[in-house]
Amino acid sequence: MKTAERRFQKIFRRAGLARIKSELRDGKALKGYFEEPFRVKPKEVMLSTIELRGKSPKLKAPKRDPVSADLRNAIALHSYYSNLDETQASDPRLWAYLSHVEFRKYTLARWGLDGSFKDLKNENKKINAINQLIDHWFVSGNDRDLRRHAIARLWWAAHLTYAPWERDPEYFADLKCEDPYHFTRVLLATQDIYQQVLERAMGRSNRILISILDYLDHNPYFAASREQIRELTKELNLLYGTKKIIGLDRSSLRGLIENVASGVATDGAVAAQGGSDGRRASGTRGNKSAAVPAACD
Repeated sequence: MKTAERRFQKIFRRAGLARIKSELRDGKALKGYFEEPFRVKPKEVMLSTIELRGKSPKLKAPKRDPVSADLRNAIALHSYYSNLDETQASDPRLWAYLSHVEFRKYTLARWGLDGSFKDLKNENKKINAINQLIDHWFVSGNDRDLRRHAIARLWWAAHLTYAPWERDPEYFADLKCEDPYHFTRVLLATQDIYQQVLERAMGRSNRILISILDYLDHNPYFAASREQIRELTKELNLLYGTKKIIGLDRSSLRGLIENVASGVATDGAVAAQGGSDGRRASGTRGNKSAAVPAACD
């Protein structure tokens, strides 16, 4: 029986990536980001040590609601690149190649520029367009870039939330369920949850990240409010900055999140009622109107 030929992922060489990025910053390559074909110079591409198995996934970005496809795309990417380690998954050369070549059609549809090149008539519009492309088509190597890159954001969203009870079995033993992507579903339920939870500094702590998602999972009414999510993550991020919550045990961290959320909900209720004494908490379980999935108990 013939042995299948081993395949490895292509990535840009550093010099090639530098040229592509430089030409975009100068505006020379801007017009090309309105076109699907992308010319790859063979000398600017190399094989990585990332071995590929199976067929490359087809990522989709529906015109009406591209956010709704994020979950499906994240799971497909994470499954395909399941053997990536975090060092490889932080390589700017990989993600730039995937956005510019491998998944260019998706990236154009999801994170491309509106209109046509002719619409960029003044310098300010050109600068804004270039900055937008830099944000979503390239990675400079920091966490924030990885969270915003068209393709990296999907893989990392799944990677950071995949079966936390396997990554940290003692801490998250109580969360174990049949769906390893359960918390990926919570994270990508809305763009607000993703941005507020993952793009803040505290998102670097897997224990804090999963604990917040667990709270939102069990409190869909709270999770349905963009403002409440923003205030909750803002307060927790401040606590993270003072190093007061990194070492908390599971029960203490859960209690802290519940207390902060309760305060946020109370403040929101008071503000909505014009400061009256009638107060209520909005962290109510079982409200089916929110976009988050059912809790995985």
